[in-house]
Amino acid sequence: MTIEKLQKENFADSYQLAQYAFRFADDKQHREKFYQLSQHSIVYAAFFEKQLASQVIATPLKVQLFNQVFDMMGIGFVSSDPSFRGQGNIDQLMQQLLLDCYNEGILLSYLDPFSYPFYRKYGYELTFERICYDLESQKWPDSPKTAGYVRRIDWQKAKSAIKQVDQHSDKHKHGGLLREDWWYDYKFNDKDNYYFAIYYNEQSQAEGYLVYQIEDGKFICLRWLNLTASAHKGLNRYVASHKDSTSRIIFEKGYDKNEGFFLNETPITQATIRPEMMARIVDVKSFVEKCLLKNLKESFAITIESDPYAPWNEGTFELIQTEQEVRKVSSTQLPELKISIQRFTQLFLGYLSIDDLVFHEFVTIDPKIVDPIKQLTPQKSPILEDYF
Repeated sequence: MTIEKLQKENFADSYQLAQYAFRFADDKQHREKFYQLSQHSIVYAAFFEKQLASQVIATPLKVQLFNQVFDMMGIGFVSSDPSFRGQGNIDQLMQQLLLDCYNEGILLSYLDPFSYPFYRKYGYELTFERICYDLESQKWPDSPKTAGYVRRIDWQKAKSAIKQVDQHSDKHKHGGLLREDWWYDYKFNDKDNYYFAIYYNEQSQAEGYLVYQIEDGKFICLRWLNLTASAHKGLNRYVASHKDSTSRIIFEKGYDKNEGFFLNETPITQATIRPEMMARIVDVKSFVEKCLLKNLKESFAITIESDPYAPWNEGTFELIQTEQEVRKVSSTQLPELKISIQRFTQLFLGYLSIDDLVFHEFVTIDPKIVDPIKQLTPQKSPILEDYF
């Protein structure tokens, strides 16, 4: 078995393996989208006698955290030919991928798991959740008329408005993607069944948008983002205007544990919350240096107990407040947090608090540093609206 990065001339093999594994329709649209993604990605491939046995597609992207921009590797289309399953191919590919991320200074990686335990062994952990509203159209709450207006337009006209709203919104700036032009087209262009509705204020400036589908009598909202209360009301009124033409209204989004139930006179009474994407921090030392040192009030140590696929993270790191530096040491006299790489990611990306981790006995910690760690962790839950 040989491990290498797939060359462009092997695109057909990569597509065929992904299509076989994920069973999506083998048509022109899917081939073109897969090719577009491949053009911006690295395909880690395992070959057996020149036959593609397994692959992992890694897409370099950028995300926003701690008011900074981070390089992130999005993982997708992890697939193996059934003839070669159980031979450790994905283990080798993930190990090489993480090593490359480490060497290239990519601090984060996200993926959408088919199995949480499978990816947990590579250091990933549940970090993002989603909430879904699914109710009879007649029960969807309406909103009063606003001074602005909504227009349904095609993608080419909607693209600039959607980008503008994304850039000005703070809603998804903790963990969310900083979308590049190609990603917008990859996600939204050439989707015949996608509709785009833009809310404009009285000065004809875009303040919100909807991306949605209407299928089998259902209004399915794929993305909804507002910059103002007026935009929320205007777009909600637009959604509610479909009550008589659809049987159900479905809206799914990233869950930040702060839903706007208070906005409606009659709140939506049913919603489903589910676990979603996983994440991992690739380089603990560099992450701490970039994110934690500037707010450090007290010196302490962090010990990562095990990270076999990223062994550079294993061991003890001292965070020195006086010198504003991180040192990797063989032992420490400082107050210490002992934690797995998975829980370290959840803690410092804001998915779980240190109180949660202590209560459930997921960490060992000197009580003296509980409050200093609280001051270093995000107060918002991470939100992600994109898939790889």
